[in-house]
Amino acid sequence: MMGSTVVRGEVEATVEFTGVDTFFGKTAALLQGEPEASNLQNILIDIMIVLVLVSLTLCSIVFIYLIQTTSVVEALSFTVVLMVASIPLAIEIVTTTTLALGSKELSKHGAIVTRLSAIEDMAGMSI
Repeated sequence: MMGSTVVRGEVEATVEFTGVDTFFGKTAALLQGEPEASNLQNILIDIMIVLVLVSLTLCSIVFIYLIQTTSVVEALSFTVVLMVASIPLAIEIVTTTTLALGSKELSKHGAIVTRLSAIEDMAGMSI
């Protein structure tokens, strides 16, 4: 009787499901499965790839220019700093915050949203 607590006394129970057919078994199976990337996550990955490629291109151009005007060490150090600053590390935080604000707006209109992934799915729809 997993999930049940008996403090004292006697109990008579009927077992309806065992193993993976129980609520806890289904929950465990969901936790063990590989999570699929949602449509919004795929879009964000594509955006990140484009941004990183643009960043690499621009940093290469800046490095080539700086090598002609300054020393190699200064050009390399500036290019590394520029590269680190240009890669969008906080895109997940911004996206999660935006989805949470969207959930709050939906709740004002009477929609009950319990999972941010539901809003992610709605964000990936085209109407």
